[in-house]
Amino acid sequence: MCLLHLNKLIVGNFPKHGTIEQELIKYRLLNIFYNRDAEIEVLEGMAKEEQMMILKGDVKYMAWLKSNMSIFRQSVHERELKRRRKDENLEQRTFFEAVKVFATLMVEIDSFDAVIQKRLRMIEKNWKHLTEFYFVEDAPATNNLVENYYSTSLKTHRKKQLRTERGIRNQMKLSAIKRAGVLGKCEKTLLEVFLMFVPFLDTG
Repeated sequence: MCLLHLNKLIVGNFPKHGTIEQELIKYRLLNIFYNRDAEIEVLEGMAKEEQMMILKGDVKYMAWLKSNMSIFRQSVHERELKRRRKDENLEQRTFFEAVKVFATLMVEIDSFDAVIQKRLRMIEKNWKHLTEFYFVEDAPATNNLVENYYSTSLKTHRKKQLRTERGIRNQMKLSAIKRAGVLGKCEKTLLEVFLMFVPFLDTG
């Protein structure tokens, strides 16, 4: 599983026309691996106001919700356009930032709905695979970047190898070995190469 796939699963756990509070929780999950601080700051302010608007009755609340959700989504869209104009990607968190954000969510896990608890436990279970790219220089965090990362046009059999999680991990290990200048040289024994990359070995 790549981060793009994970984010799609997270978004799918929330209704398209939900509350501000639900949108806030969604962005807190999306915030694990990518910096969504700006969106969260806006949503936190709206969430406080939402609690007061709920007390004013359904008609006023629904009108307020529709208006504010529209404002929020427009601001997200404008930030995306700004990044595209600058040819920038969404800022990816460092490994330790991701750990901190995820740990905070896990502390609060009992306060979330069952479907969100399940998603957080799934992330916890797959944490090793989701974060492997942090420990291989220049490795892509998303599978759809694999072809761009390794080659502009891969051979058919290489594409098939990269369709599986194991294949992607193996290619990342091979690239790490190549970057170390090990392949094509006789100075190092096979055992020495093996020991150099023990942290990246596929134990599954």
